[in-house]
Amino acid sequence: MIDILPLAAIDWRYILGYSSLEIIGTVTAVAGVFLIARQNILGWPLGIVWASISTYLAFFEWNLVSDGILYATYIPIQLYCWSVWARRSAKTEDSDFKPTWMSRKAQITLVISAVGAIALWAVGIARLAKSVEWIPEPSLLLRDSTTTVLNFFAQFLQAKKRMENWVGWVIVNLLGIHIYWVKEAPIYSIQYAFFLFLGIYGWWKWNQSLRNAKA
Repeated sequence: MIDILPLAAIDWRYILGYSSLEIIGTVTAVAGVFLIARQNILGWPLGIVWASISTYLAFFEWNLVSDGILYATYIPIQLYCWSVWARRSAKTEDSDFKPTWMSRKAQITLVISAVGAIALWAVGIARLAKSVEWIPEPSLLLRDSTTTVLNFFAQFLQAKKRMENWVGWVIVNLLGIHIYWVKEAPIYSIQYAFFLFLGIYGWWKWNQSLRNAKA
């Protein structure tokens, strides 16, 4: 008979997350990213559900101020991306709405802009936390700021179907795995591990679509 005592000793509450909200957020997030990777517009409404849940958790459970702000702003951003895809897809003559790479000059400008924006965001959040009483002291400030800013950049690049968005998501997801493990939110850490895999899958699928369009 298999000894089940080791299984009983496992803190399943820690493994599975501390609330059903974390589980629901993870399921909707992974499903949404998978659909976006396949260029399916239904990924955006699922993203709105995930963003709403994550906003609450970031502010009230983890004190991740930058991520909380990010998730809150993610809701209108997801609505914007949803509308862009719906509008462009509805135009049957708009056959150029396919994944594309930016020019080298535009890529360099993008990197410089992202680095500058991360620095400004970190300074701004630190000062805001000191001057506004209800905002908690930021945790993991630079790492949290990096994921926040790159999320904004990657999201808008994704709305325009720019291939560079997947590079941004890889960085965000690697940092996300670390941040949420440190914050003892393992299910969100696992979620970002899924995101990392789906980001690679998304790049492959979009690149495949790009090659087909060229052919």
